[in-house]
Amino acid sequence: MKIIRAAASRGAYELSRRGFLALALLPLLPAGPASALFGFGAAEPVVEIVSKNPTCQGRAQVQDFVVIRYTGRFADGRVFDDRYAERPLVYQLGSFYLPGVDNALAGACVGTKLHMQWPASPALARAEDAALLPPGSPIELDVELVTIKYSLFGETMRDPTDDFFFTPGPVTLTSAYDKRGHLSGRAPQVKRDNPFALGPTESSIISNQDGKLKPMVGRGFGIPEAKQADPEPELRGSGTGKDG
Repeated sequence: MKIIRAAASRGAYELSRRGFLALALLPLLPAGPASALFGFGAAEPVVEIVSKNPTCQGRAQVQDFVVIRYTGRFADGRVFDDRYAERPLVYQLGSFYLPGVDNALAGACVGTKLHMQWPASPALARAEDAALLPPGSPIELDVELVTIKYSLFGETMRDPTDDFFFTPGPVTLTSAYDKRGHLSGRAPQVKRDNPFALGPTESSIISNQDGKLKPMVGRGFGIPEAKQADPEPELRGSGTGKDG
């Protein structure tokens, strides 16, 4: 019994000494997420809105096809990704290789410019990507939401296997530069980015410029127009221009 009590007292002493050392060293540890302290990288960046349009003409949502320009740099200014600094990237929101980018863009308005900072770069899933961006490095990203390609929903609904105008899979740090959306000679099936918008002289089944409701018959709507009855004989006139 004396041996067991002695071992227990030594264990309690070791625990209390470790706790004391932890408390003593706590002020010396750098500020930041616990994941960054242990080398795993911070998943979510600190996001700063650099500029935005006074009027929101479109707000991005996850799975929207968005057009962005971006440049990624280390804290010392070295660039690790500037593939789409000039020619923009067209991709489906939710598939960017850096965690936190899609969350920052979701809900942003077209024309918004963001500056993102990670105190420690997150660990990337692909070994090829991790070789270019090792976890734990402070990084920053400047990104601009150029526009939203609503028309690409029509492209995917027309042919889900079509990869015209957008990346077919997740964007990675080592994926080849994608120029299909810029230099392709193929004509899109959907002619406009926003298929729901109307021009100043256009009208649709649910909206028209004169504000008057129109009967949904004829004109290709699938409901035949009612035939007009022949006018009464006395209304036709004799054609001579004389009475009687």
